[in-house]
Amino acid sequence: MRTDDPGAHQEQDTRSQEPPSEGTPYAHGPGRPKDIPEVAAVLNQRIIARESLDSSVPAGLKLKKRIKRFALDNELDHLPIGDIVSVALDEWLTACGF
Repeated sequence: MRTDDPGAHQEQDTRSQEPPSEGTPYAHGPGRPKDIPEVAAVLNQRIIARESLDSSVPAGLKLKKRIKRFALDNELDHLPIGDIVSVALDEWLTACGF
């Protein structure tokens, strides 16, 4: 004879379907600063002043290998990694309100 409460199983199943906690969310900024031009306008300039952005990335994402594969598949001799990073970071920061 079972004495299980069917509601208890349902509650447990519901908890297992909840998304994992992602900790404290990032602060949202006031919006993209008005003095920052659109990334396309900057990258389309003939001469671009550049600054170094040193970063390490998780090895598990295999970004170097994937970038090389992308370049080979698209028959690109030179892949402007800095420009790709600039677009990605600019979009992310803009979406976060900075």
